[in-house]
Amino acid sequence: MAKRPDILVIGGASVDRLRADGQPLVTPGGGALYTAMAAHKAGANVRFFGFRPDPLPDLFAQAAAVVDWVGPPCRLEDIPHFEIVYDARGDARLERASWGNEATLDPLQVPDNILDVDYIHIAAIHDASLQMRFVAALRKRSRARISAGTFGYMVHRSPDSVRALAEACDLFFLNSFEAITIYGDADPPVRPGQILVVTRGADGADVWQGDCRQRVACAPAKPVDLTGAGDSVCGGTLAGLVAGMHPVHAVRLGAAVAAETIEAPGMSQLLATDRAQIDARWRPMEDRRVQVDPEQLQAIADLLAQMPEVKPFDFTGPSFPEVGDPGTLDFLFASIKHQFGFWSPAHGAYGKPTVANIDGRLCKGSDYCFAAFHRALRTNPQRLTPLGQSSLRWSDTLDLFRSDEGDVPMPVLANHHSLSRGYGRDLWELGSTPQSLVHAAQKSARPVKEMLQSLDHISGYREDPLRKKSMLLVLALGQRPERFIDLGQGEDCQPIIDYHLMRSCLRTGLIRVVDERLEQLLAERRLLAPADEYCVRISAYEAIDRLQKMSGRSIGAIDWFFFGARRRCPEMTEPQCGECPLEPVCARRKHLFQPVIRTTFY
Repeated sequence: MAKRPDILVIGGASVDRLRADGQPLVTPGGGALYTAMAAHKAGANVRFFGFRPDPLPDLFAQAAAVVDWVGPPCRLEDIPHFEIVYDARGDARLERASWGNEATLDPLQVPDNILDVDYIHIAAIHDASLQMRFVAALRKRSRARISAGTFGYMVHRSPDSVRALAEACDLFFLNSFEAITIYGDADPPVRPGQILVVTRGADGADVWQGDCRQRVACAPAKPVDLTGAGDSVCGGTLAGLVAGMHPVHAVRLGAAVAAETIEAPGMSQLLATDRAQIDARWRPMEDRRVQVDPEQLQAIADLLAQMPEVKPFDFTGPSFPEVGDPGTLDFLFASIKHQFGFWSPAHGAYGKPTVANIDGRLCKGSDYCFAAFHRALRTNPQRLTPLGQSSLRWSDTLDLFRSDEGDVPMPVLANHHSLSRGYGRDLWELGSTPQSLVHAAQKSARPVKEMLQSLDHISGYREDPLRKKSMLLVLALGQRPERFIDLGQGEDCQPIIDYHLMRSCLRTGLIRVVDERLEQLLAERRLLAPADEYCVRISAYEAIDRLQKMSGRSIGAIDWFFFGARRRCPEMTEPQCGECPLEPVCARRKHLFQPVIRTTFY
C-alpha cells in the first residue's frame, strides 16, 4: 500500500523558457509545482493536483516520478507558458506570458479520496477569488489545515481579496513587498492558531504565530535565478510542519530548500538536490563556536546505559497535586509555562538564584514555582483555568507568587503576568482547554507531536523554537501516574534544554567552546547576547538528542538525571565531584557556567 500523502498542493504547472546572454533554457515551472517539489525534497510525501498534460512530456517526467501528480488531462499547449529574460545583473523580466487554462481549475474537480492529508496548499492560481473558492469548498470536505500563497500582480490588482484570503487560511505565505501592499506599515492581523510567513529576501523571513513574531535568517547561497524561491520556502516549511517541527525551524528548513533552488536557472537544481544537500545548507545557519565532543558523548552514553538510577521523574511530591486531583491538568498547563527566569543579575553578570520560603519549605526556582501553583490549586483552583489566567489582575499575580515572608521573589514578575493572560486569551480564542488538548492528543496516532504542535499556538509555550517548556509539559502528562498521554517509543520527544542542563553539558565536556571570547564570558558569568546564548543552547540540544539515542535512555530519564546534577554541580558553590556518577568520565571544566540571558524560554 502506498504511503498516505502528507500534503496536497493545488495549482498549476507551467513551461518556462528562460533566456540569459541569448542562451535559451526550457524548464518546468509554476508556483504549485515548485512548492510540491520543494516539499518532497524536504522529506514530505506530496500529491500535486492540477491540469496534467497528456501525454506527459519529458520536460515534466522527473517531477512526476516523485510527486503524485493527479488532475484533469489537457494538451501541453493549454497549460501556462512564460518567457523570462535575464539582464546582465541577473534581474528577471517577463517577456511573454500565456496563462492557459489555469483560471478554469475548479474545486469540484478535486476528488474526495485525495483530501485525507495534513495540509492542503492552494498555490497562487489566477486570482485570490479562485483561491478563496477552493478554501471555502475544501473546509467543508477535509479536516486538513489550509495553506495558501500569493504573488505581486495579484496583490497589486486586488489587495483586499488577498487580505481576506490570508485571514481565511491557517498558514499563509507572502513576501515583504506584498505584505506592505496589503497591510501598510502595520503589523499583520494574525489570529491565534494561525501562522503567517513573510519572506524578506536576503534578510530572511518573519514567522508570525498569532501575534508572536520571530525572524529567521536566510540560508547562505549564491543566487543565479530567484524564480521559485518563495515557493521553495513554502514547500520546505510545509514539510517541516508535517514532520513535527516548530514553525520557526520549519521555515528555516524552507529557507535551506530555497537556497538550493536559486543557485541554478529554473527548477534544475531543485530537481537534482536531495535532503542531505538541503541539510548541509541548513547546518551552516547554526553558529558553530560551540561543538559536540563525540568522544565525551560516547563515554557518557556508555556510562548512562549501565546506570539503573537513570529513570524519569513522575511529577509527584509535595509541590504537585495528589494523583487523581481533578485540577491536575489546569495545574500542569498553567504552572509549567512559568518555568523560566529563576535568577537575578548583578553588575552585568549572574548574581544569585531565586530561593524563598513557601508553605513552610525553603524552595529554589522551579520548585518554588510549582509550590506556588500547588497552593493556588488548593485555595483557588479556578485561578488556574484558562478563564482564570486570562483575567488575572496584577494583584492576583502578586498573591500567586507571594512567599511566606510576604515578598514576591520572582525576578521578572511582569513577564509571568503577561504570559498568564496571553495563555488564557489564546486558549479562549482557540476554543480549547487543557482537557480538550489532551483529548485531541490521545486520539492522535502521534500524541507527542500533536501536543507539541498545539502548544506552538499558545502564549507561554509557542515562543521557544526548541520547545523546552512544551516538552517538559509533555513529559509531565506522560510520566504522571495518570498517564494523560502516551509517550510511545519517544520518537517525537525532544531534548529539554534549560540552564541546568547547559551547565552540565559544558562542565562534563559533552560540548566544547572553541571560541576563546565566548568561553571567557561563560566563565565570568557575564550577560550574553542572544547569538552567544543560542550557539551554546543548540549544541547542548544536539548533544542530548544524540546522547538519548546512543544510551538507549528516554529523554525523560536523561532530563531528570541532569536536573538532579544541579545539587552536585550547583551555581553558587564548588561542585561535589566525588558524589557525581559521571565523575570517572567528566571533563571537569568546572570554571564554565550556563549562558546568562533574560528569556522566557527557560
